[in-house]
Amino acid sequence: MPSVSAPNEEFLTKRFLIPKMYEIMNPLLAWTDIFPQVKATAPVVAYKQESTSDANDTKKQRPKLMTTSGQWTYVSISQFTQKAANLNKRGFAIKIDQDALDYVEGVDEIQRALRKTGFWIAEDYNTRISDEILASGTALAGDWSPSAVWSDANAAPIADLEDLEDCFIREGYPYRLTDVFIHKDNFKELKKYLTSLDINQYKQENLYGTPNNGKRDSIEIPVVGTTVHRLLSGVAEGSIIAIDRNNPGMTIFYNQSPRYSAMNGTYETIVNGQKVSKSLSYGFNMNKYFDNETHETVIQLWYDNAPVTIEPYALATDTNSI
Repeated sequence: MPSVSAPNEEFLTKRFLIPKMYEIMNPLLAWTDIFPQVKATAPVVAYKQESTSDANDTKKQRPKLMTTSGQWTYVSISQFTQKAANLNKRGFAIKIDQDALDYVEGVDEIQRALRKTGFWIAEDYNTRISDEILASGTALAGDWSPSAVWSDANAAPIADLEDLEDCFIREGYPYRLTDVFIHKDNFKELKKYLTSLDINQYKQENLYGTPNNGKRDSIEIPVVGTTVHRLLSGVAEGSIIAIDRNNPGMTIFYNQSPRYSAMNGTYETIVNGQKVSKSLSYGFNMNKYFDNETHETVIQLWYDNAPVTIEPYALATDTNSI
């Protein structure tokens, strides 16, 4: 007996739905282009965390003067701290009724369902990464004291960021501040501060920074060498996450099930105003089945990952400070 499909059923196939969900979620995800993503080979992942600075390594030695009869000095290096983490599946299921599949107008209902679930998954993904940074990164309490909250008339956000940059300078560590992530309200306060400065154009553009319409969710602050990002989820108002992008302090292990995901392929997204293709990654999976009793199509959507901190001093956090 030949198989009969409803007109809109193609929009619920793995071939269509997985790239579509990536397209929806990618602009909302703050961390996928920041930290390395590694495909896990087991449900429990083992990883190594830095335990000491280069300067404070207890096995540190100095090079020995070489002579014709001298012996080489053999050195050993302190071991990493060995840790483990479990991959965790996080997701939910949505039901699509038969009318949405049978009638052309049902496409709008399907697209709306995908858009909303994509947003909810991306929001949770951001929060999961941020929670790990807050839990395992370096707390700045006592080391960084902004002059005032950024909504205050006496706030000095640029001076605060300069002080934050200094917090990353630690003997024996290569880390330097490159990116700062803040709540959308604090981002707005920073933007207002920059646009209200009464300084000459050179100083504005080359030291303090100018909000760039081409990058609506970030502002580059030249004097600090830092990009400040607006986060819509994952960080509370008044809090801050600061990182060294060049020395990633986190690795995101993920699982893409051979059965429930697309193991290869690409999707299109917009980066800095340009359309680009990216490979499918970060552990997004789906399953579909038909409920014979209700005649509903059930779509199960989930991501499966484990974000782990490997360089605590490359990640810095502070709460209720700006």
